[in-house]
Amino acid sequence: MNNFLFCFLTGTLISFGQTFSLGPNSSININSNSSVSIDGLELAPNEAYTISGPNIIDRSNVPIVVGDNTSINRVYGLSAELSNYSGILNFKYLESELNSILEADLVLEVLSPNGVWTSVLANIDEANNTLSYDFTEFVGFTSVTASDMSATLTVKPALLDGYVRVYPNPTTDFLHIVSKTAQKATMFNTTGQKILETNNATALDVIDLPSGVYLLNLINSQNQISTFKIIKK
Repeated sequence: MNNFLFCFLTGTLISFGQTFSLGPNSSININSNSSVSIDGLELAPNEAYTISGPNIIDRSNVPIVVGDNTSINRVYGLSAELSNYSGILNFKYLESELNSILEADLVLEVLSPNGVWTSVLANIDEANNTLSYDFTEFVGFTSVTASDMSATLTVKPALLDGYVRVYPNPTTDFLHIVSKTAQKATMFNTTGQKILETNNATALDVIDLPSGVYLLNLINSQNQISTFKIIKK
C-alpha cells in the first residue's frame, strides 16, 4: 500500500504537535490503495475518500472513562464527524499508554456522532504497537481509542426485575442467560444485522459465529430491555 495523499487546499491546513487542523473550504482526497497518517492514526480507505474541512483532529493522553471502565491513554477526537468511511483504520499506541490494560486484550473503540461507543476486535501487532481493523461497512465516528475487551466503554451491567446475568463474556462457544423472568434474546453484529433470535432464552450457541463484537438485546414480558456487549473469541 502506498502512503500517498492528495491535498486540495483553498483554505488553511495546520499540523503541529498533537493537533491537525483542516480549515474551511479545504479538503484532503485519499485515493484507494493509498493512505494518510495523522499523528499515529492512519486511514486507508477501500475507495477514494475525502476529508472535508473545517475539522480538527486532536490527540489526547486523557483516557475515556465510562462507569468502571476506561480506555488507554491515547484518544483521538475529531471536531466534525468522519462519515461514511469504509476501509482500514490503523491505530498506533505506546506501551506506556496502555493504562494497565494487557496489550493482548486490546479492542479498538470508535464513537458515533450520537455518543455511542462501539468496540471491534482488531488485529494486534504487538511488535509495532498497532491495532488494525477493516471496516467493510460504512461507519461514521468522532473519536477513536482502545480499551480492554472485557471492560469496553459500552459494557454496562443491567438489572431487569432485580436480576439478570449473561456469562461468560468473552465467550468461545456458549453464552448463558440467567434471569428471574423469561427473556427474548436478539443478537446483532456491529453493522446492525440480526444474527440470532430466540424466545425464553437460557443459552445461546455462538460456536459458529466469527470472532468479533456483538450486541445482545434481552427483553422480558414487561418490555424491559437490557443490552450487553458480547465478545466472541
